[in-house]
Amino acid sequence: SEFTTRNLQWRGAHAAGLSRAIDPASNQSYHNAGSLYAMELALHEWLLDSPLRTADPAQAHLYYVPVYLSSLFMYPIVKYADAPYYGRSARTFDEGGDASEPTQRSQQGTLLLLRALRYIQGAYPFWNASGGADHVWLMLHDEGPCFAPRAIRPSILLTHYGYWAASPRAWGTFDDDHFLRFPGFYRRYLGDDPRTPGACFTRGKDLVISPWKTPTFWLRQLRSTPPAAAERPGLAFFAGDLGFHRLSGYSHDLRQRAHGLFCDPSTTKKSNCTPVAYNKECDCECRPDIPIDCSLWREGVTITAHTRRYHRQLREHQFCLAFPGDGWSSRVLDAVVHGCVPVIIQDESEMFFEGAFEAAQLGLDYADFSLRVREADLASLVRILEAVSAERLASLQRGVLRVRDYFVWKDVYNP
Repeated sequence: SEFTTRNLQWRGAHAAGLSRAIDPASNQSYHNAGSLYAMELALHEWLLDSPLRTADPAQAHLYYVPVYLSSLFMYPIVKYADAPYYGRSARTFDEGGDASEPTQRSQQGTLLLLRALRYIQGAYPFWNASGGADHVWLMLHDEGPCFAPRAIRPSILLTHYGYWAASPRAWGTFDDDHFLRFPGFYRRYLGDDPRTPGACFTRGKDLVISPWKTPTFWLRQLRSTPPAAAERPGLAFFAGDLGFHRLSGYSHDLRQRAHGLFCDPSTTKKSNCTPVAYNKECDCECRPDIPIDCSLWREGVTITAHTRRYHRQLREHQFCLAFPGDGWSSRVLDAVVHGCVPVIIQDESEMFFEGAFEAAQLGLDYADFSLRVREADLASLVRILEAVSAERLASLQRGVLRVRDYFVWKDVYNP
């Protein structure tokens, strides 16, 4: 179909977007991290062979709609495949001119989902029977549920981004992903008024699921006993994109602010501003409101760019910081797999499976294995963490070890 197999045909490279790829030389399959959003492929493949699947739709409680939206269509296909795009006959676009639709990948993603909806409405009776309430869609992109068309909102959305703010804003710094950029498009397909947009994520209906990670990331960790929290020399850790040369607003400016405040003065070049914008080798565009002065650093706090010692450092620190990226990030998963207590610094957002552990009557939920720090309280981070008692820290880590298996998709790897 144009929603799955055609995207596979157009992907351009044999492993692009895939959770499992086939080596052209040996014709053998291998686990692959072909996309941040490869859960689309992994979940589809697993469900096809799952004992939970029925071939009799009359017996089904839920209907899964497979669309390779984020893993393949939005990249690398959109803008790399041949024109025309959905909703247009030419590449040119004038928001105030004709009725053709924009080529930006989030808007094209919305139109692909609407095309899939029209197909299932015409081919099957199940959507109309429930109004779509028993259908399940994946919206895994950075701010995926924010550009879900209103027509599929009655359905269950599985996403990596649980941003439930009543009046959301577009946090992404890629122009192609700005779901509020075209007011006319928003009114036609997404909501009523882009000046007061509706929530992206509906708590109690939608669910945040963890992302795809190959076994090379987590298998060794789950087979070993991580160091006890009291034995870890470091207090707090984060490694990743720090927003240098990104547009303002990346990670809600949190990674940039954290680095400016908590950088190690012995290894950091201080500056009275943080560089922003793409492809700028100089400091000609710089944020003076985010100085890099390391003013709140203390021994045991590590805020750094990507590091080859990532696994080791996750095991060496008591707390691991979970900031947003261009929407969601995998940092909660990374932390718990390594036995590190996640510290979530992202307002108005649910994390992976938040609420599901309690709903499944497992006897715990996020408060039992993580901490939350308000974005406005970032400067107090070290003080907050140092105030956690040894007993409380040990209890949180016990919670981490209870839940960490749920964050990786082990059953998907079974033969």
